[in-house]
Amino acid sequence: MPDSSPLERQLANIFAMTIRARRKELGLSQEQVALRADIDRNHYQLMESARSDRRSNKAVNPRLFTLFRLANALELPVEDLLLAASETFQEQVEAGESL
Repeated sequence: MPDSSPLERQLANIFAMTIRARRKELGLSQEQVALRADIDRNHYQLMESARSDRRSNKAVNPRLFTLFRLANALELPVEDLLLAASETFQEQVEAGESL
């Protein structure tokens, strides 16, 4: 499978910044968020780094259920968790950029 597209990387970075900022707002450690979301701490660390794994150079792309668990752990609606990335994606679509 090819590396992630520039847009995928951009969206992954926005998502990573969103979860990192919210975690810090709540005063939680990465381990605490991972425990609350019932996911592996290393997996959460990778998400905050916008990466899918340590070996590849692919952008993070969490599963739907993981998004719901993260939103719950970070005490916000899943819509808010994805808002900044969604707005960026929509801007790209409206600008006619290649997806």
